[in-house]
Amino acid sequence: MRALLVREPGRPPVVGEHPDPAAGPDRTTVRVTAAPVVPLDLLCASGTSYFGRPAVPYVPGVQGVGVVEESGVLPAGTRVWFATSAGMAPGDGSLAERCAVPDADVVPLPDGVADPAVAALGLSAVAAWMSLTWRARLQSGETVLVLGAGGAVGQVAVGAARALGAGRVVALCRSDAAAERAARAGADEVVRTGGDVAALAGRLGAACGGAADVVVDPVFGEAATAASRVLAPAAGW
Repeated sequence: MRALLVREPGRPPVVGEHPDPAAGPDRTTVRVTAAPVVPLDLLCASGTSYFGRPAVPYVPGVQGVGVVEESGVLPAGTRVWFATSAGMAPGDGSLAERCAVPDADVVPLPDGVADPAVAALGLSAVAAWMSLTWRARLQSGETVLVLGAGGAVGQVAVGAARALGAGRVVALCRSDAAAERAARAGADEVVRTGGDVAALAGRLGAACGGAADVVVDPVFGEAATAASRVLAPAAGW
């Protein structure tokens, strides 16, 4: 099969021929239709990640979308999103014509969303959604403050907060481009970073109408310190 191959960590990958993935017990084989390149892929392929230097050659790609070819848990033809451990453990990832992954790492998809859109959302969308629902248990009408709102996780968090019924969504962004993305995602107000922590906390508090009920924080640092000063009692983080 055709695949993107990392032959030497820290060097650009190449397109080449690679053996088809081997089917086996508790594994699902997927014909890949869309796969993104995410920061974790770049980190692993650099050979400098906290997972250690990957065994090469390997196919990168920690997530993707495709159609089931063979599985013990799903019918052939099922459209799925899947995750891999490529670059983190021995084995190949999603940037190939086919991929085999553990059955537990395959999620059936509903109709109505194009494969590239699902692939682009991927783990970033999971992180944002779980932060709001499982971790913070967002309630209708609450005020949500999203840090790093122009990034992948942040944009999904803004849109998801709006879809989940947040009363007000405030975005914190660093650049003009990020602010535009956050506004398009549905933020009621965008606050720019800058100044000392006290000044930033003042701007965030004003934008939130006094306090934030939920903070989504993928950035940490001074932004998180400022956000911590505008938390409502029993707020979710």
